[in-house]
Amino acid sequence: MDESARSKETTAEPAPEPGGYSAVGERVTGILEAAEQAAEKIRDDALHKAAELERQGRADAERLKNKLTEDARNLRAEAEEYARDMRLAVEAYATQHRRQAEEEGRTVVADAERQAATMKEAAEQMVRRVEADVRTRQERLRAEVRLLEQRKREAVERLREIAAVVQDVLPSRERGREESLVSDLQPEQARPNRS
Repeated sequence: MDESARSKETTAEPAPEPGGYSAVGERVTGILEAAEQAAEKIRDDALHKAAELERQGRADAERLKNKLTEDARNLRAEAEEYARDMRLAVEAYATQHRRQAEEEGRTVVADAERQAATMKEAAEQMVRRVEADVRTRQERLRAEVRLLEQRKREAVERLREIAAVVQDVLPSRERGREESLVSDLQPEQARPNRS
């Protein structure tokens, strides 16, 4: 190709706009920063929600346990009071009726104790189920946080790849900015010190 053909090709190419490439770099940097901020906010929200669910689950479990334990205590107290009343009434009867009444009282107490033990066991099972549910929720939330962090890393990696492609497209006289563009796309802790 002769010199005149080369000069025609050179003049036919549009001159790059001043600041155009730096604007692209700024946009990519802005996108990266926005993606990192959004991922951080999502992570913080998920951790906050997990802590709140855990706190609420523990409070609910404790409240339910206390209520069921109190109910069991009240039933036992009522049963013991009923047994005492029965014993007092039976003492007024003749000796032959006393044995029968005392046996009835013992049966009522045994039933009440069995019922109280059953209710206590049911309350403890409910507490265990609630605690297991809280743990399951926590694990789900942790998995979601890990997934979001993975997506963030993948998004940052994709943006770095885009930045590298953009850098490859830049004319050779702009290559001096390559380190600047690549370092702008790195997280702050990984950037080289520009002193």
